[in-house]
Amino acid sequence: MDLIFSPLFFSPPGLAPQISVTMLASIRMAYGCLLLLHLLIALPNWKRFFMGEKWGGYAKSSAFDDVLQSPSAAVTIGIIWLGCAFALITNYQPLIAAIINLAICRYYFVEMRWRGVARGMGAPGFMTYWLAFATVLLQCALDFAPAQLSLVLLVVQVDFALIMLSAGLYKLSAGYAANEGMEYGLVNPEWGYWWKLYKKLNPANRVFKLMNHLAWLTEVVSAILMLVPTTRFLGALLMLLSFVFIRTQIRLGALCEMVMVGCLFFFHPGSAVDVLNSELLKWLQVSPALINSGVPLIQPQDGLAATLLQIGLWTYLILLPLSHAGLYFNFYKKKRLPEPLQVFLEKYTNTFGIIIWRVFSVDVVNFFIMIYEKNKATGEKRLLSTYGWPLWSRFSHVGECICITSLFTTLKYYCSNKDLFEERILRYSRTLPCAEGSVIEFEYSRVIKDKGTFVFKPIAFYTVDLAPDGSGTVVETIEDESYSTTAAHVSSPVHEGATPGSYAPAKK
Repeated sequence: MDLIFSPLFFSPPGLAPQISVTMLASIRMAYGCLLLLHLLIALPNWKRFFMGEKWGGYAKSSAFDDVLQSPSAAVTIGIIWLGCAFALITNYQPLIAAIINLAICRYYFVEMRWRGVARGMGAPGFMTYWLAFATVLLQCALDFAPAQLSLVLLVVQVDFALIMLSAGLYKLSAGYAANEGMEYGLVNPEWGYWWKLYKKLNPANRVFKLMNHLAWLTEVVSAILMLVPTTRFLGALLMLLSFVFIRTQIRLGALCEMVMVGCLFFFHPGSAVDVLNSELLKWLQVSPALINSGVPLIQPQDGLAATLLQIGLWTYLILLPLSHAGLYFNFYKKKRLPEPLQVFLEKYTNTFGIIIWRVFSVDVVNFFIMIYEKNKATGEKRLLSTYGWPLWSRFSHVGECICITSLFTTLKYYCSNKDLFEERILRYSRTLPCAEGSVIEFEYSRVIKDKGTFVFKPIAFYTVDLAPDGSGTVVETIEDESYSTTAAHVSSPVHEGATPGSYAPAKK
């Protein structure tokens, strides 16, 4: 009994969390390695993800974006970005590297979330940005204000816990409790590693029911445990283990590993994971130079930087739950706040990338898109979208799947704005190979539960005919009118938003 309630598993009481130097170093190095992996995997698709539409990329053309997403800028930023990853791994000027990395991550993964077809690479991009933000805060505390390290850690922990709570509550409200969620992703060729095996199971199989309930319940329970001082360790460990399992089932790039690194912020000195981490660093013979944070540049009692950091942290911490509450009010009540508050909420949350994490919900995974190049004269088709195989193909990258899926969730999220959908699908189609005399055909297939089995049913086709001058037409052909590409799933709380970047309904 004493072992169960020992400091190995329970965090010290008190609001102020603690963390060891070795754990901080491991977080920085692990994030650097994952960032490097994230960038290397993206290299074959760099033009599309990080360049503007003028050069065959996904970003909508604008004066500002055309400068930052030109070919020369994309190469330069890529080299600097890779350098930041190496600097974080090797502990070379980590604060400078962390700040530069945060600026780049914020631009591509937060700012471009609402403006680019790639949608900021979705959840993998979001977590890459969030860890960049946390790394900067912790490195600032180490260098400028060691006395504020505990406050920084508290902010990071609360932020992470609220993200996971948001994700769990959304799953609960969006069908998971009614066995409408995880199973669609598992049998979906875009997302599931083992979709052919899961597709053979009955949709009512207890395996799916268990996974659905565990998905929302684990996130909610873990988040609550992470917010309670003495159970921080248990909540983070539960979350970490759940993402170890998810990693074996679903293609999400480096997202699962990023979340696991986020869990490390909750492991206090002397905890079981902290002890294992210290032993691992010893076994790997990691140099002390990679672990030591160095001498603070400014002493905490004398530094203006420490005071400003403290004020900023408390402000962010106080506004954090209020921001989430405002987003919930917009989304679930389908109402706007008084206009000055609504404007502030949207600007503040979009600045810091605070969102309702709707990852892997039924409206995202209950359909998939097959893309063909179709000869107009003969009707002969050539499949372009080979999901998951070969591993180096364009469509095996999770960012590409997010991009394609986000194109068609536009029909649900902004169903009254067909122009937005057509503009995006035309922009995306220009990045696909299409010979003269051919069109691009998008086959929209729903994953349907029918008579004890899963069925892939094409319900609509979207034919894009591109003109030599870059313009084009989009023709929608409905195959089965009993299903809609614009309506949310019956279990989903999704409603039409006012504009990209807002969960509030449009002004009446």
